[in-house]
This record gives sequence, structure tokens and C-alpha cells, in this order.
Amino acid sequence: MNKTSFSIVVIVFLGLVVFTSCEEDVPNPKPPTFLKQEFPQHSYHIEKGVAPFQFNISDYCTLKPSVNCNEYYCEQEIYLGKEFNGNINLFYKKVDHPDSIGGLINFSNQEVDFHKMKASDIAYDQIIDNESKVYGTLFELKGDVATNFQFYLTDSLQNFVRGELVLNCVPKYDSLRHVLSYLKVDLTEMINTFEWQQD
Repeated sequence: MNKTSFSIVVIVFLGLVVFTSCEEDVPNPKPPTFLKQEFPQHSYHIEKGVAPFQFNISDYCTLKPSVNCNEYYCEQEIYLGKEFNGNINLFYKKVDHPDSIGGLINFSNQEVDFHKMKASDIAYDQIIDNESKVYGTLFELKGDVATNFQFYLTDSLQNFVRGELVLNCVPKYDSLRHVLSYLKVDLTEMINTFEWQQD
């Protein structure tokens, strides 16, 4: 190998070393992680409010005193405790005519539709309990919405209840998914054990 060839090989080698060593490391973002909370075992007790219905709620919940109650309307709040820092808000309405139920169902659907802009998906479960005369829909709103669960229940004649689960925090669905999954079990128990009481 002559001197010129050797010089070219050395220059090319040094050039490759310089160019490859000057590359910046491209940062790889770490995926977001969230703390996994441990929750208590599901256990329930029966609650009866001022309005004519009863249901099972979780033992960590507290039924607060009703407000704005009269013969035809009542608001009640179920406090979810310090661990969840939220409420299930219940709005009871007694109607004089069964035709009014349709308007209340439409209003409930509009309340769900209000969150469509932020919701990534809205799933629903129909509730049909002919024995207890409880009919309605449970809506699960996925995404960064103010309320991830809403529902309405009726006897299709004179009683109507609308409810919503509200957590007192900034809505970040990914970080709340574990909490919401746990609360859905308790909310489903409440709806499945819901019964109208005679006046």
C-alpha cells in the first residue's frame, strides 16, 4: 500500500469516527405511569332517603341529608369519602302524569350529550327490572369529562331519579381509570338493588 492510499484510508476512517461520534442521542420519552391504589373490599349497606326509594351503597359512602325537598322534588348527595373525594348526586322527581317521564328522559340524555365534546366514548347499559319496576339507563363516559357516570331510573309511571358521579379533581381519565373501575362496581350494585318505596 502506498503512502497516498494509506493517507486516504486514515482520513476516511477518521472522518467516519468524527461524524458518527457527533450524533446527538435522541431522547426516548418514558410512558406515563400512575400509582396503583389499593381499595377496600366491596361491602354494602341499605340506605333509605327522604325520597321514596332505597338501595345498597358501599360502606365507605355516606348519604347526606336531603335538600330542596318537597312533595314533588328532592336532591340528595352520596359522599364517597375522603379516599375518593367525590359525590353521587341524586335528583328525584315525582310526576303527575306518565307522559312527563319522556321529557325527563330527554333531559337526562341532553345532560349526557353535553359531555360529548370531551368524551372519547359513551357506553350505556339498559336497566330493566320488571319485578321491582325499575327501568333506566347507566351511561359511562370515557375521557377527560366532568362526570364519568350518569344514570336515570324510573318506574315509568310517577317516579324518576337522575344521578351523576362527580369526582372533585381535574379530569384525567388515564390516571382515574383504576378508581372509576372500582366505583363502577359500587354504582352498579346501587342500581341493581334500587327499589321504589310506597308513599
